[in-house]
Amino acid sequence: MGKIFAFYGPSASGKSEIQRELAKSGYPKIITATTRPQRPNEENGVHYVFMKQEQFEHALAEHSFMEWTRYNNYYYGTLKSSIEEVLKQDGKAHIVLDLAGVLALKKLYSDTVAVYIGANISTITRRLTLRGGDTDETFNRIHKAEQIELSSEYTQHADVIVWNHDGIPFEDTMLRIQEIIAGNNSD
Repeated sequence: MGKIFAFYGPSASGKSEIQRELAKSGYPKIITATTRPQRPNEENGVHYVFMKQEQFEHALAEHSFMEWTRYNNYYYGTLKSSIEEVLKQDGKAHIVLDLAGVLALKKLYSDTVAVYIGANISTITRRLTLRGGDTDETFNRIHKAEQIELSSEYTQHADVIVWNHDGIPFEDTMLRIQEIIAGNNSD
């Protein structure tokens, strides 16, 4: 039976970069579904399972999702079939979710390892500002990190907390992640 490592934390804490590195190292990524338009650099089934809104809503009605949310007028969710496929294997897989998704995953699959990836607010602010994009959205993400995602109420659900802010080499962060994965056997 496989094991799932669910990463959550504020925007710009490094979750996606960690996920990319794990995928390069051969750990399977659980692909989530979305109704948002596919970007030019994205592949269906690699970055997301891209679905039409009607398809997504039909899957919702069929209870095909382990968790789902609506964000910026698009649906995002994790298909139960994606989770089951990974668990049938003996490997260790990873997924990035919000806290509600992590809690839903742990409720259905209690041996899921919830890994909070955090960074201090100055690092989050710097990284989000460098990304560019909508100023209001950047402000909202920084505010959400400050008020909610860096709080003990938010982090308390983690099995493990890993800090990934300026001053911590990313290689050290990845070594810590590798240690966490190695220390959690699939049996």
